Amino acid sequence: MTTWSRVARGAIGALFLAALAAVPWVVSGYYLALGISILSYVALATAWALFSGPTRYISLATAAFFGIGAYTVAILGEQMPWPLVLAAAALVGAVVALAVGLSTLRLAGIYFVIFTFGLAELVRQIVTWYEVNVHGSVGRYVFVDVTQQMIYWQLLGLVMAVFLAGWLVARSRLGLALRIIGDDETVARHCGVAITRAKLAVFALSAVFMTVTGAIMAPRWTYIDPAISFNAVTSFQTLIMALFGGASRLYGPLLGTVPLVLLFELLSANFPNTFSILLGAVFMLIVYALPNGVVGLVVRGSPRLAPGGFGARLAERCCGFLMRPRARAGATAAGDAAPVLAAERLSKAFGGLVAVDKIDLSVRKGEILGLIGPNGSGKTTALNLISGAYAPDGGEVRFHGGRIETLGPTRIAQLGVARTFQLVRVLESMTCAENVVAGLAYRSPAVWDEAAERTARALLERVGLAEKAGTPAGELGYVDQKRLELARALALAPAVLLLDEWLAGLNPSELREGIALVRSLRDDGMTIIVVEHVMDAIRSLCDRCVVMSAGRKIAEGPPATVLADREVVRAYLGDADA
Repeated sequence: MTTWSRVARGAIGALFLAALAAVPWVVSGYYLALGISILSYVALATAWALFSGPTRYISLATAAFFGIGAYTVAILGEQMPWPLVLAAAALVGAVVALAVGLSTLRLAGIYFVIFTFGLAELVRQIVTWYEVNVHGSVGRYVFVDVTQQMIYWQLLGLVMAVFLAGWLVARSRLGLALRIIGDDETVARHCGVAITRAKLAVFALSAVFMTVTGAIMAPRWTYIDPAISFNAVTSFQTLIMALFGGASRLYGPLLGTVPLVLLFELLSANFPNTFSILLGAVFMLIVYALPNGVVGLVVRGSPRLAPGGFGARLAERCCGFLMRPRARAGATAAGDAAPVLAAERLSKAFGGLVAVDKIDLSVRKGEILGLIGPNGSGKTTALNLISGAYAPDGGEVRFHGGRIETLGPTRIAQLGVARTFQLVRVLESMTCAENVVAGLAYRSPAVWDEAAERTARALLERVGLAEKAGTPAGELGYVDQKRLELARALALAPAVLLLDEWLAGLNPSELREGIALVRSLRDDGMTIIVVEHVMDAIRSLCDRCVVMSAGRKIAEGPPATVLADREVVRAYLGDADA
């Protein structure tokens, strides 16, 4: 974009904002009230989409935070200057969001929807009980010196702040973290994303904007009570507007709010007794007819990353500290002969099934260790314990001499243990290059600048996907998705790479290429643990093998030796064929 085009766009934007700011001086009271309603729902729907859009967590807590803002004004409006009242409302909203988020953001799917819907009702009941039993009234009068024109201008400023926050988040690693979480939380953890921190930060930011919206709107009512402030219809209307416009883009909720506010105004005026039924019908129509919103009719796919440039640098200064990974600990193991990674008496049971039974294994720098055995022998469970996906019931895992079995997958990935999955997992809505950037952005040290895309393309070239850097991962074939998953793991610059049946399902030529690729990684000094059923690959690649059966280690040694062991043959073929 040229300098003149930027200046032109800036001038048009300034004129548009000036026109919006002049609305209270040129329109009647009815149209001013309509403008206030539109701005309030633009703020609510855009704030909702900040969190729920990328993460795909459907929240119905809007009414709870809106009501908290309104009641903060009712309680403090006559005791403090108006700016301090708004600041107090924002603070209360943030505190409630953090408290609620710490316990509820571990939920997902329908459980999160139900909880957030119940949150508004819970807060309403608590406020009702307090008002009746402590304050001695059902509601409160609101007497503050705030005119309708001031409400409009404050909402306009708030909408600008919401859009600025959304613009910054989308260009930061925090925004990338939310998109990865929305695609696959398991992948997010194993990419080094601090998912709890990311979700909590943006959930609280979204709640603050919703709370301040409620506070600004409170002076419109002379009298408020819990039924008015914590009206569940607010949550559903906000949800409908965001979905109708398209929550995947920053401007999507705006496109949904304007027509739906006008529609709801028409319906409530002409069909007051059936408004709720019509609201539900509109919601169903939008979900079925426009699953991606109005934006989805115009723009396909998710917004693309822009790690470099002024916007990304500004966003990182504002949001980057939230996603900054902890530094890797220095190696404490002495010499190349000492194990890079070692598991001792590692155990895991699921109910009465012992999946891993006091396993010992170790791997030295630059070595490929094969972890083999019949189906159901516990190999993948062992990798899950090493990578932090599962917490062990007993035993320990040491990486460069330090214990890691209690750290969790995020920290273990940041330390330098990367993995692929038995069932391939890619971030389908993101391009191949963005999938690899997802590994670069949260490793230690992180790569999140102009070099990120160049580094991602270099890794894609190494796995044979250079020409597909801009292709959405969901459009790749099975083999290419495996290659992409490996490139994402390599982006973490791992000291130890865990490959879970990465060579499975390949035809002979693909298998030869895959073996050559894994061998090249070892030749570069990488330490690798391979879970594999393809014995040609085991013989070609592995320096040593550990054989598992029914959760126990039954043999260890060079491939030729262990594959000839009678107990190993018996485990694979059974007693009759052994």
